[in-house]
Amino acid sequence: MALEATVEAVVAFVREHEHWAAPVAFVVAFGESFCFLSLLIPGTAILVGIAALLAASGIEMHVLWPAIVAAGFGGTLGYAVSFWIGRYFQDSVHKIWPFTTRPHLISQAEEFFDTYGAFGVFLGHFFGPVRAVIPVVAGMFRMREIPFQIANVLSAFIWAGGVIAPAFFLVTFKDEVIAFLAAHQYAVAAALFALALANSIPRPILFVPTLILAFGLATLMVLGKGDVPLIAFAAAAGAFAGDVYAYAKGRSGRRDRIDTWPFSATPKQHADAAAFVERSGLVSLLISKFQGFNRGLVPLEMGVLSRPAIPVLAVSAVSALIWSAALILPAVLITKLIA
Repeated sequence: MALEATVEAVVAFVREHEHWAAPVAFVVAFGESFCFLSLLIPGTAILVGIAALLAASGIEMHVLWPAIVAAGFGGTLGYAVSFWIGRYFQDSVHKIWPFTTRPHLISQAEEFFDTYGAFGVFLGHFFGPVRAVIPVVAGMFRMREIPFQIANVLSAFIWAGGVIAPAFFLVTFKDEVIAFLAAHQYAVAAALFALALANSIPRPILFVPTLILAFGLATLMVLGKGDVPLIAFAAAAGAFAGDVYAYAKGRSGRRDRIDTWPFSATPKQHADAAAFVERSGLVSLLISKFQGFNRGLVPLEMGVLSRPAIPVLAVSAVSALIWSAALILPAVLITKLIA
Protein backbone atom coordinates (compact mmCIF):
# COMPACT_ATOMS: atom_id res chain seq x y z
CA MET A 1 0.00 0.00 0.00
CA ALA A 2 1.39 3.40 -0.96
CA LEU A 3 2.18 5.90 1.79
CA GLU A 4 -0.63 8.20 0.68
CA ALA A 5 -3.11 5.33 0.78
CA THR A 6 -1.92 4.37 4.27
CA VAL A 7 -2.46 7.90 5.56
CA GLU A 8 -5.91 8.09 3.95
CA ALA A 9 -6.96 4.69 5.33
CA VAL A 10 -5.97 5.48 8.93
CA VAL A 11 -7.48 8.97 8.87
CA ALA A 12 -10.69 7.59 7.34
CA PHE A 13 -10.92 5.04 10.15
CA VAL A 14 -10.58 7.77 12.76
CA ARG A 15 -13.21 9.84 10.96
CA GLU A 16 -15.70 7.01 11.46
CA HIS A 17 -14.52 6.05 14.96
CA GLU A 18 -13.41 9.21 16.80
CA HIS A 19 -13.20 7.38 20.13
CA TRP A 20 -10.33 5.35 18.64
CA ALA A 21 -8.21 8.48 18.11
CA ALA A 22 -6.05 7.93 21.21
CA PRO A 23 -5.30 4.20 20.61
CA VAL A 24 -4.56 4.91 16.94
CA ALA A 25 -2.27 7.82 17.92
CA PHE A 26 -0.40 5.49 20.32
CA VAL A 27 0.12 2.80 17.66
CA VAL A 28 1.13 5.30 14.97
CA ALA A 29 3.61 7.11 17.25
CA PHE A 30 5.09 3.78 18.35
CA GLY A 31 5.57 2.74 14.73
CA GLU A 32 7.12 6.09 13.84
CA SER A 33 9.67 5.71 16.67
CA PHE A 34 10.39 1.97 16.44
CA CYS A 35 13.44 1.07 14.38
CA PHE A 36 11.78 -1.65 12.28
CA LEU A 37 8.53 0.15 11.49
CA SER A 38 9.59 3.76 11.07
CA LEU A 39 10.51 3.22 7.41
CA LEU A 40 7.08 1.77 6.67
CA ILE A 41 4.71 4.00 8.64
CA PRO A 42 4.31 7.72 7.71
CA GLY A 43 3.48 8.45 11.33
CA THR A 44 3.87 12.22 11.33
CA ALA A 45 1.58 12.63 8.32
CA ILE A 46 -1.04 10.37 9.91
CA LEU A 47 -0.98 12.25 13.24
CA VAL A 48 -1.30 15.60 11.46
CA GLY A 49 -4.22 14.21 9.46
CA ILE A 50 -5.95 12.91 12.59
CA ALA A 51 -5.54 16.26 14.36
CA ALA A 52 -6.87 18.21 11.37
CA LEU A 53 -9.78 15.80 11.01
CA LEU A 54 -10.77 16.05 14.67
CA ALA A 55 -10.54 19.85 14.54
CA ALA A 56 -12.71 19.97 11.42
CA SER A 57 -15.33 17.85 13.20
CA GLY A 58 -15.70 20.58 15.83
CA ILE A 59 -14.44 18.77 18.92
CA GLU A 60 -13.07 20.68 21.89
CA MET A 61 -9.37 20.73 22.77
CA HIS A 62 -9.91 18.63 25.90
CA VAL A 63 -11.02 15.75 23.65
CA LEU A 64 -7.72 15.96 21.79
CA TRP A 65 -5.53 15.75 24.90
CA PRO A 66 -5.83 11.94 25.16
CA ALA A 67 -4.51 11.61 21.60
CA ILE A 68 -1.50 13.81 22.42
CA VAL A 69 -0.76 11.89 25.63
CA ALA A 70 -1.20 8.54 23.85
CA ALA A 71 1.16 9.63 21.06
CA GLY A 72 3.71 10.71 23.67
CA PHE A 73 3.58 7.29 25.33
CA GLY A 74 3.75 5.55 21.96
CA GLY A 75 6.81 7.54 20.90
CA THR A 76 8.47 6.87 24.27
CA LEU A 77 7.88 3.13 24.07
CA GLY A 78 9.05 2.88 20.45
CA TYR A 79 12.30 4.62 21.34
CA ALA A 80 12.80 2.56 24.50
CA VAL A 81 12.33 -0.77 22.70
CA SER A 82 14.73 0.36 19.95
CA PHE A 83 17.27 1.26 22.65
CA TRP A 84 16.96 -2.15 24.28
CA ILE A 85 17.37 -3.87 20.90
CA GLY A 86 20.58 -1.93 20.28
CA ARG A 87 21.87 -2.80 23.75
CA TYR A 88 21.06 -6.50 23.34
CA PHE A 89 22.38 -7.09 19.81
CA GLN A 90 25.17 -4.45 19.82
CA ASP A 91 27.65 -5.24 17.01
CA SER A 92 25.28 -7.66 15.24
CA VAL A 93 22.57 -5.03 14.68
CA HIS A 94 23.79 -4.49 11.12
CA LYS A 95 22.72 -8.08 10.31
CA ILE A 96 19.06 -7.28 11.04
CA TRP A 97 16.61 -5.75 8.55
CA PRO A 98 16.34 -2.87 7.62
CA PHE A 99 20.03 -2.30 8.37
CA THR A 100 21.07 -5.16 6.05
CA THR A 101 19.73 -3.20 3.07
CA ARG A 102 20.33 0.30 4.46
CA PRO A 103 23.68 0.18 6.29
CA HIS A 104 24.07 3.94 5.87
CA LEU A 105 21.35 4.47 8.49
CA ILE A 106 23.68 3.18 11.20
CA SER A 107 26.60 5.35 10.09
CA GLN A 108 24.38 8.44 9.87
CA ALA A 109 22.99 7.82 13.35
CA GLU A 110 26.50 7.22 14.75
CA GLU A 111 27.68 10.56 13.36
CA PHE A 112 24.60 12.26 14.79
CA PHE A 113 25.07 10.59 18.19
CA ASP A 114 28.81 11.36 18.24
CA THR A 115 28.05 15.02 17.56
CA TYR A 116 25.21 15.55 20.02
CA GLY A 117 25.52 12.75 22.60
CA ALA A 118 22.56 12.52 24.99
CA PHE A 119 21.12 15.67 23.44
CA GLY A 120 21.03 13.72 20.18
CA VAL A 121 18.47 11.37 21.75
CA PHE A 122 16.32 14.40 22.50
CA LEU A 123 16.76 15.81 18.99
CA GLY A 124 16.28 12.46 17.31
CA HIS A 125 12.50 12.46 17.64
CA PHE A 126 12.39 15.51 15.36
CA PHE A 127 14.62 14.26 12.52
CA GLY A 128 13.00 11.75 10.17
CA PRO A 129 16.03 10.14 8.48
CA VAL A 130 17.66 9.04 11.75
CA ARG A 131 14.71 9.22 14.17
CA ALA A 132 14.33 5.54 15.03
CA VAL A 133 17.97 4.56 14.48
CA ILE A 134 19.44 6.92 17.10
CA PRO A 135 18.09 4.89 20.07
CA VAL A 136 19.53 1.73 18.52
CA VAL A 137 22.96 3.38 18.30
CA ALA A 138 22.58 4.73 21.85
CA GLY A 139 22.00 1.15 23.02
CA MET A 140 24.98 -0.10 20.99
CA PHE A 141 27.19 2.53 22.64
CA ARG A 142 25.93 1.41 26.08
CA MET A 143 24.50 4.82 26.95
CA ARG A 144 23.28 4.89 30.54
CA GLU A 145 19.60 4.05 30.86
CA ILE A 146 18.42 6.94 33.05
CA PRO A 147 19.83 9.81 30.90
CA PHE A 148 18.48 8.07 27.80
CA GLN A 149 14.98 7.64 29.19
CA ILE A 150 14.83 11.21 30.51
CA ALA A 151 15.74 12.57 27.07
CA ASN A 152 13.40 10.06 25.46
CA VAL A 153 10.31 10.92 27.53
CA LEU A 154 10.78 14.68 27.28
CA SER A 155 11.32 14.69 23.53
CA ALA A 156 8.55 12.18 22.79
CA PHE A 157 5.87 14.26 24.49
CA ILE A 158 7.17 17.53 22.99
CA TRP A 159 7.18 15.87 19.56
CA ALA A 160 3.64 14.55 20.03
CA GLY A 161 2.31 17.93 21.09
CA GLY A 162 4.30 19.69 18.37
CA VAL A 163 2.85 17.47 15.66
CA ILE A 164 -0.78 17.26 16.80
CA ALA A 165 -1.56 20.61 18.46
CA PRO A 166 -0.49 22.98 15.62
CA ALA A 167 -2.54 21.05 13.05
CA PHE A 168 -5.55 21.18 15.37
CA PHE A 169 -5.26 24.91 16.04
CA LEU A 170 -4.57 25.81 12.42
CA VAL A 171 -7.75 24.07 11.31
CA THR A 172 -9.81 25.35 14.25
CA PHE A 173 -8.66 28.96 13.89
CA LYS A 174 -7.60 28.99 10.23
CA ASP A 175 -9.68 32.05 9.35
CA GLU A 176 -8.22 34.09 12.23
CA VAL A 177 -4.65 32.93 11.47
CA ILE A 178 -4.92 33.71 7.76
CA ALA A 179 -6.49 37.10 8.47
CA PHE A 180 -3.67 37.99 10.89
CA LEU A 181 -0.95 36.98 8.42
CA ALA A 182 -2.65 38.86 5.58
CA ALA A 183 -2.69 41.99 7.73
CA HIS A 184 1.07 41.70 8.39
CA GLN A 185 2.42 40.66 5.00
CA TYR A 186 5.73 42.48 5.27
CA ALA A 187 6.42 40.87 8.64
CA VAL A 188 5.62 37.49 7.12
CA ALA A 189 7.93 38.25 4.18
CA ALA A 190 10.74 39.13 6.62
CA ALA A 191 10.11 35.87 8.49
CA LEU A 192 10.25 33.91 5.24
CA PHE A 193 13.53 35.59 4.33
CA ALA A 194 15.01 34.63 7.72
CA LEU A 195 13.71 31.05 7.50
CA ALA A 196 15.06 30.57 3.97
CA LEU A 197 18.43 31.94 5.06
CA ALA A 198 18.55 29.69 8.14
CA ASN A 199 17.47 26.71 6.04
CA SER A 200 20.58 27.11 3.89
CA ILE A 201 22.84 26.47 6.90
CA PRO A 202 23.69 22.74 7.08
CA ARG A 203 22.90 22.11 10.73
CA PRO A 204 20.41 19.33 11.60
CA ILE A 205 18.77 21.42 14.30
CA LEU A 206 17.92 24.11 11.73
CA PHE A 207 17.29 22.41 8.41
CA VAL A 208 14.03 20.48 8.91
CA PRO A 209 12.21 22.92 11.26
CA THR A 210 12.98 25.95 9.09
CA LEU A 211 11.81 24.15 5.94
CA ILE A 212 8.52 23.14 7.59
CA LEU A 213 7.92 26.64 8.94
CA ALA A 214 8.74 28.30 5.60
CA PHE A 215 6.41 25.94 3.73
CA GLY A 216 3.65 26.46 6.29
CA LEU A 217 3.89 30.25 6.21
CA ALA A 218 3.98 30.37 2.42
CA THR A 219 0.99 28.03 2.18
CA LEU A 220 -1.11 30.07 4.61
CA MET A 221 -0.30 33.29 2.80
CA VAL A 222 -1.28 31.84 -0.58
CA LEU A 223 -4.49 30.31 0.77
CA GLY A 224 -5.30 33.65 2.40
CA LYS A 225 -4.86 35.42 -0.97
CA GLY A 226 -1.74 37.23 0.18
CA ASP A 227 0.80 38.94 -2.06
CA VAL A 228 2.34 35.91 -3.80
CA PRO A 229 5.13 37.84 -5.63
CA LEU A 230 6.16 39.41 -2.30
CA ILE A 231 6.47 36.14 -0.42
CA ALA A 232 8.09 34.41 -3.40
CA PHE A 233 10.70 37.16 -3.62
CA ALA A 234 11.32 37.07 0.15
CA ALA A 235 11.89 33.29 0.15
CA ALA A 236 14.15 33.47 -2.94
CA ALA A 237 16.13 36.38 -1.45
CA GLY A 238 16.73 34.42 1.76
CA ALA A 239 17.90 31.36 -0.17
CA PHE A 240 20.18 33.50 -2.34
CA ALA A 241 21.64 35.28 0.71
CA GLY A 242 22.43 31.87 2.22
CA ASP A 243 24.37 30.91 -0.90
CA VAL A 244 26.27 34.20 -0.92
CA TYR A 245 27.22 33.75 2.73
CA ALA A 246 28.37 30.14 2.21
CA TYR A 247 30.36 31.05 -0.91
CA ALA A 248 32.06 33.93 0.91
CA LYS A 249 32.92 31.70 3.88
CA GLY A 250 34.42 29.15 1.49
CA ARG A 251 36.57 31.80 -0.20
CA SER A 252 37.82 33.18 3.11
CA GLY A 253 38.30 29.89 4.99
CA ARG A 254 39.55 27.41 2.42
CA ARG A 255 41.98 25.65 4.74
CA ASP A 256 39.65 25.23 7.71
CA ARG A 257 36.23 24.98 6.04
CA ILE A 258 35.25 21.99 8.19
CA ASP A 259 35.46 24.15 11.30
CA THR A 260 33.91 27.23 9.69
CA TRP A 261 30.99 28.44 11.80
CA PRO A 262 28.05 27.79 11.50
CA PHE A 263 28.67 24.76 9.28
CA SER A 264 28.60 21.44 11.12
CA ALA A 265 29.09 18.82 8.40
CA THR A 266 31.48 15.90 8.72
CA PRO A 267 34.68 15.62 6.66
CA LYS A 268 32.96 12.97 4.50
CA GLN A 269 30.00 15.28 3.80
CA HIS A 270 32.38 18.05 2.79
CA ALA A 271 34.29 15.63 0.57
CA ASP A 272 31.10 14.37 -1.06
CA ALA A 273 29.91 17.92 -1.72
CA ALA A 274 33.29 18.88 -3.19
CA ALA A 275 33.21 15.80 -5.44
CA PHE A 276 29.69 16.73 -6.55
CA VAL A 277 30.88 20.23 -7.46
CA GLU A 278 33.89 18.88 -9.34
CA ARG A 279 31.72 16.40 -11.22
CA SER A 280 28.72 18.59 -12.08
CA GLY A 281 30.08 22.14 -12.02
CA LEU A 282 27.46 24.89 -11.83
CA VAL A 283 24.67 22.34 -12.29
CA SER A 284 25.45 21.11 -8.78
CA LEU A 285 24.55 24.55 -7.45
CA LEU A 286 21.38 24.67 -9.51
CA ILE A 287 19.98 21.48 -7.97
CA SER A 288 21.64 21.60 -4.55
CA LYS A 289 18.64 23.22 -2.86
CA PHE A 290 16.74 19.99 -3.33
CA GLN A 291 19.47 17.80 -1.84
CA GLY A 292 19.17 18.40 1.88
CA PHE A 293 22.53 19.06 3.53
CA ASN A 294 24.18 19.82 0.18
CA ARG A 295 22.11 22.99 -0.01
CA GLY A 296 24.63 24.81 2.17
CA LEU A 297 27.73 22.75 1.40
CA VAL A 298 27.77 23.14 -2.40
CA PRO A 299 28.10 26.97 -2.41
CA LEU A 300 30.66 26.63 0.40
CA GLU A 301 32.73 24.23 -1.70
CA MET A 302 32.31 26.54 -4.72
CA GLY A 303 34.09 29.17 -2.66
CA VAL A 304 36.74 26.73 -1.45
CA LEU A 305 37.48 25.80 -5.08
CA SER A 306 37.62 29.51 -6.03
CA ARG A 307 34.97 29.21 -8.73
CA PRO A 308 34.32 32.61 -10.43
CA ALA A 309 31.87 34.69 -8.40
CA ILE A 310 29.66 36.06 -11.20
CA PRO A 311 28.61 32.69 -12.71
CA VAL A 312 28.16 31.22 -9.22
CA LEU A 313 25.91 34.07 -8.07
CA ALA A 314 23.92 34.06 -11.32
CA VAL A 315 23.17 30.34 -11.06
CA SER A 316 22.46 30.75 -7.35
CA ALA A 317 19.84 33.39 -8.12
CA VAL A 318 18.11 31.09 -10.61
CA SER A 319 18.27 28.19 -8.17
CA ALA A 320 16.80 30.35 -5.39
CA LEU A 321 13.88 31.35 -7.61
CA ILE A 322 13.19 27.71 -8.51
CA TRP A 323 13.30 26.72 -4.83
CA SER A 324 10.95 29.54 -3.91
CA ALA A 325 8.51 28.51 -6.65
CA ALA A 326 8.59 24.90 -5.44
CA LEU A 327 7.81 26.15 -1.93
CA ILE A 328 4.74 28.07 -3.05
CA LEU A 329 3.44 26.12 -6.06
CA PRO A 330 1.53 23.41 -4.10
CA ALA A 331 -0.56 26.04 -2.30
CA VAL A 332 -1.20 27.90 -5.58
CA LEU A 333 -2.46 24.70 -7.20
CA ILE A 334 -4.69 23.93 -4.22
CA THR A 335 -6.15 27.44 -4.39
CA LYS A 336 -6.89 27.04 -8.10
CA LEU A 337 -8.59 23.68 -7.52
CA ILE A 338 -10.87 24.86 -4.73
CA ALA A 339 -11.68 28.25 -6.32
